[in-house]
This record gives sequence, C-alpha cells and structure tokens, in this order.
Amino acid sequence: MASKKTEKTELIELCVPCDNFGPEKVIIVKEPSVGLTGFLVIDNTAPGPGKGGLRMAPDVTLDEVCRLARIMTWKCAIAGVREGLPFGGAKSGIVADPKALKPESKRLMICAFAEAIRPFCPQYYISAPDMGTYSSDMDTFVKAIGDRNAATGKSIALGGLQERQGATARGLWYTIRYTLDYYDIDPAQCTVVMMGFGKVGKPLARTLYERGIKVIAISDSRGGIYDQDGLDVYDVMKAKENGGSVVNYLDMFKESHLNAKRITNKEMLFLKKKSKDEKRIFIPAAIGGIYDEATAKEMVADLIFEAANDPAKSPETYAVFHKRKIININDFVANKGGVVMSYAELNKLLQPETLLIDSVERVLDRILPVAEDRNVPPRTVALELAKNHLLEKKRERERLRGY
Repeated sequence: MASKKTEKTELIELCVPCDNFGPEKVIIVKEPSVGLTGFLVIDNTAPGPGKGGLRMAPDVTLDEVCRLARIMTWKCAIAGVREGLPFGGAKSGIVADPKALKPESKRLMICAFAEAIRPFCPQYYISAPDMGTYSSDMDTFVKAIGDRNAATGKSIALGGLQERQGATARGLWYTIRYTLDYYDIDPAQCTVVMMGFGKVGKPLARTLYERGIKVIAISDSRGGIYDQDGLDVYDVMKAKENGGSVVNYLDMFKESHLNAKRITNKEMLFLKKKSKDEKRIFIPAAIGGIYDEATAKEMVADLIFEAANDPAKSPETYAVFHKRKIININDFVANKGGVVMSYAELNKLLQPETLLIDSVERVLDRILPVAEDRNVPPRTVALELAKNHLLEKKRERERLRGY
C-alpha cells in the first residue's frame, strides 16, 4: 500500500489481488476539508483508457466500485468486439448523499476528487455521469482536471453530445426490439415490470409505452405501483416529479386509475401473468443484487433486460434462468448504450444514433445464435467474446512494447 499526502489530500494506492484482466490500480482518496472519501478503480486498459462513471451515494463501497469496474471492462470489451471502441474498464465513487448536499458542497467534493486523480485522467481513466451525478458534475470534473476529454456526458457547451442524454435507455430499447424480433415475440403480447424509475428507467418506460407495449408495474426506492391492465406512464412521470415517488400515482390519479394498487419491490418479481400467452418482460433499472438462485427459481418472467449493473448476486443465477427458458440479456450487453455514445462524443461523430443501433444489433447477432446453438445462457457467450477481445488487445500491447 502506497500513500501520498499533500497538505490537504491523501491518495492511497492499494495492492489488491488481481486476475488476468485486472484491476490495474485501486485508489482511495481522502480530503477532510470537504468531507471527501472517494474511490477510483482502473480495472483494465488493454484496449484503451478505462471508461466508467462517477457515482455518488452514501453507501458506496470500495468492493462495489471494484465489481462495477469489472463490469465496465466486460461492457467496453463487448462494445469493442465489432466496432473497435478503444476503452478499457474503470469506475469511481464518492461516499456522500447527493440529495442532502448543497450544490456548492457537491461541487467542491467533485473538484477535490478530480484534482486528486488528475494524474490518471484522461490517459488511464475517463469519467461519465452515474448514480447521483449529472452533466453539470462532469463539467465540474473536466474543469478541475483541465482536460475536456477527461469525461463524457458533459454539457453541450463543453463539448458534450445531445444524443448522450438517455443513450443507455435508447440502447436498451434497441436491444429489446431486436430480441423480440429475433425470438419472434409479438410486442402486443408483452407486459413490462420495471424496477427503478430514474435516469434509465424513466425514459425507457416512456419509450416502451409510446411503442404500445403495456407497462403494468413500476417501482422506485419507496415501493411500487401495479395495474394489470397497464399504467399510464405519463401520469407515473408526473407523480414522480411532483411527489418524489411513483407511489404518489395512487393519490394523484386514483379516480382515473381505479385498479392500480401499491406493491413492494419484492412483489415486483412475482406478479402473476394474466394469461398463458402473455410474455412478461422484467427490467431491473436501479440497484444491483436484486435476485439470486433462489429468487430466479420463482421469478415470473419470460425475458429479462438488465438495465442495472450487477443485478444478479451470483453468476449461477443465470444458469437458473436458462434452465427455466427465461431469456436474459445481461447488464454489460443490455446497457452499453452510454459507452457507445461516449465514443461518439469524444470523436465528435456526426451520426451517433446509427453507431448505437449498429452496435446493439451486431453484438446481439454474435451472441444469440451461438447461445441457442450451444444451449447456454447468452451471458456465457458474451463473457467469452469479451475475454477473447481483451486478451487479443493485451497481446497487441505487449508486441508494441516489445515483450
């Protein structure tokens, strides 16, 4: 463990166990003057700089940031299999409650964190918005670093891309659309249960609703709402905006939505289907660790699209889904839209949406037929593709360095 102290900031680099893919650097940042404890994990830079968002939450831990950095390694590798996106995987986190912070306190905290990790940005780490952070925070980050390429998801004034906003949700929609078409599933037969209604869940739910797909349950941290005949997603959005939670839907619109009722987040996993022809889509779009092997044995779902990172508590969970013939498009495949748009932002591409659609379709075209042919979960094939891509990039880097 190496520790570097300045008059204000302590930067601690940890020596941690690693495998063939990382992590390369694990760093703790402490800045007492602004109450900062932060983490930076650079997992793998074989293809290029580690890409991963900066999340801010009161319960962020180093273990969590390490896990998410590894998911970013797989995600960026998958995005690079066909398109050659030159990113490795990384993640950062700040231990703080953004809802409780004054704007200036948040700005100072992000400034202190950025200044501390400046030696790594953007050569080894490029940030982005994540849970609890937004484009304005990325503006703060790059100004503190002194390099606009140190983050994506910035404001347009600082070189951001309009299409970067909502890119993860749009990538998920293209993933859902392609998967339904591949398995010849009629969208009119589908019902959607969505756990999480934030930066990804809200625009995705709206898109599904506008495309005529019935959304029957939505939840956030305070609980869920359920209507077997379908929710009015526009009204759910109004309830969330005006009352801070989707559960306010029941009070605000009780006269027009008489069949809606409140449910728990746990109940979201087990809502019975109305008919045998119904195809249930479950979308985890908030926190990780929401289902394990036991849950997977009882969940009511035909398809799962993981908008959230790390929703399964163990890899074995995917084997249970596969045994039950539940189609699961896992996190680092389903929610990579932000990474693709980050590449478009950094390279100022003129047709970013075309890149996003092509990326989704080409990757799924590499995964779904092989998974079917081998009778394995799609995640198994995706992980193999990601690992092979990274090992190839590692060999290329070693050849260039002469060893």
